[in-house]
Amino acid sequence: MAFLYSVVGFLIAIGVLVAVHEFGHYWVARKLGVKVLTYSIGFGKPIWRKVAGPDQIEYVIAQIPLGGYVKFLGEGTEADPVDPKEAHRAFDNQPIWKRALIVAAGPGINFLFAIILFMFLGMQTETRQTPVFGNLSENTVLSQAGVTQGDRLISINGKQARFMAEHELYIFNQLLQRKPINVTVESAGSVSTKLIETSEIPIYRINPASMMRQLGFVGVLPEITTEIAHLAPGSPAAAAGLQVGDVFVAIDDKPIEVWEDLTSAVQPSANTPLNITVDRAGQRVSMIIAPEAKTDGDRVIGVLGVGPKFMPLPEQGKIEISRSPLEALAHGATQTWQMSSLTLRMLGKMITLQVSYKNVNGPIMIADVAGQAIQVGFTTYLYFIALISISLGVMNLLPIPMLDGGHLASYVLEIFAGKDISRRAFIAVQPFGLLMLAGLMSLAFYNDILRLFN
Repeated sequence: MAFLYSVVGFLIAIGVLVAVHEFGHYWVARKLGVKVLTYSIGFGKPIWRKVAGPDQIEYVIAQIPLGGYVKFLGEGTEADPVDPKEAHRAFDNQPIWKRALIVAAGPGINFLFAIILFMFLGMQTETRQTPVFGNLSENTVLSQAGVTQGDRLISINGKQARFMAEHELYIFNQLLQRKPINVTVESAGSVSTKLIETSEIPIYRINPASMMRQLGFVGVLPEITTEIAHLAPGSPAAAAGLQVGDVFVAIDDKPIEVWEDLTSAVQPSANTPLNITVDRAGQRVSMIIAPEAKTDGDRVIGVLGVGPKFMPLPEQGKIEISRSPLEALAHGATQTWQMSSLTLRMLGKMITLQVSYKNVNGPIMIADVAGQAIQVGFTTYLYFIALISISLGVMNLLPIPMLDGGHLASYVLEIFAGKDISRRAFIAVQPFGLLMLAGLMSLAFYNDILRLFN
């Protein structure tokens, strides 16, 4: 079922985003008087085809869903003649500003689509963590700056914080730019500002998913019990016969009082048999289980394949967040801008080897996340689609031949050169673009496969 969710979630997301992207090119071209010949979602052999409209436009859904294209009159090879009566509608005969608008419309509508999705999500009433710090680890940046449990977060660089993770993208951007972060907190009725010097924080191995926790932006968390709420299929725990509802009592005769006692005993014991005792409906049950070895960054840890039961978050740890339509629109635009700039900065940092190349994700990882998102709920899945739409927009704007950004770069060269770049010259650089894309995709697949083996 998890595999099915991943496949369905991935195909829906990619299909929708490719259709949106290509519609941007299609719509602007028609508005500017350029004749569209083909609008295709996917590559390869068509599985559905229709010809319609006065211009007899060919609408296609093809076999390979990893992309699409819009073909315009006059955009073929030099061997494809254009009827002189329609020369004024040929793409290559348009002024640079028209061609640039048509090309930029694809990535542009991806950003607009993300804004709309974020706006819709922002209008939903959300239950978030109050901006009160929970139990901070001693090695976090904020803990070392003097922030303690029970302090209230007031603002980040003057931006009011209504809930703990409200400015997560902004904080990440500041971190990548090595700009200081002023954290204003209230402690025992006294307000003070803590300065985080981001230049001192190593970012090469930073994990975007846990960045806030690494810095210390941790709110009041629900109580974690020692009761099993989840069992991973095929895990050592499931194979040994542990059950949902079992309560851990001891490991190798050492009492398990909190969940951290369990992880402290299991993580250093990869492939080492442990004597585990649980309480099952009032009866003590013991069994020998060897935790499975898993890679976590640079270290190998032991994993049983169990998840704990969480108690409900206390009311004082929750806050209801709602926005007006105008506030939601501003929220959507801000989220899209910050995520776009974050994506570009991460790419730049990876090229200069300041951030690990392991942050590059490919189709396998995207499909896995799509499957997880679609199982969590509709709003989570929409959030996922918004993020992928932004990534698609940013990637297509890169100045790489074959991508929209490569076309835009060629138009800039035309302006400075004062003459058109011949189609033959443009086609000649296409293999370089193909090579760059192949290299990027190979890296993405390598990371995906490595994660699967790990």
